[in-house]
Amino acid sequence: MPRKYSETEKENIRKALRREGAECLRLYGVRRTTVDELVRRVDIPKGTFYLFYPHKEALFYDLLRSFIDDVEPMYLALLQELDENHIVTSLTDVFYRILMRFYQEGLHRFLEGAELDLVFRRYGEEDGISLERTFSEAIRRLFSYFYIEDEEDIAAFSEGYRALMYLLLSADKLDGKEKTLRFLIRGLVLQMVE
Repeated sequence: MPRKYSETEKENIRKALRREGAECLRLYGVRRTTVDELVRRVDIPKGTFYLFYPHKEALFYDLLRSFIDDVEPMYLALLQELDENHIVTSLTDVFYRILMRFYQEGLHRFLEGAELDLVFRRYGEEDGISLERTFSEAIRRLFSYFYIEDEEDIAAFSEGYRALMYLLLSADKLDGKEKTLRFLIRGLVLQMVE
């Protein structure tokens, strides 16, 4: 008979699965991550994993969905901390922090189409298209907070930021990854505030 978990234990297991899922996604990708690896890392029985997720792809879908749901509120909270006297440096830091969360949670792996396809195969093409559209819209909204009225400019800034996300696929090969990414983000921010 499966063990009963308290609400606190369930929440702790869910957090651990998400944390280790993000780490496995970052290190191995969807295809090479197994449920056995996840339960070993979290130190739970395999059956317990299935109390939370019907399959590993559901965990990865949950990670991506959570990032998309959190990015706008996270961005707005970070904007509250802006130092108006150093706007370019502050905005560079905001966009860098969002980019690093995307990387640290392994979500850059989804930019390799095959990884995302593995997850969406479980959910259907319609859900996949909807989630990608939601992600693109979230990025566009980030730039729209700066009262950029020209839709073409918003689209250009959004695509520039997405291009930085693609750079994360090779980030481990960069010497001085942080400095390089900050430099590129700063260039985007300078264009935005001019």
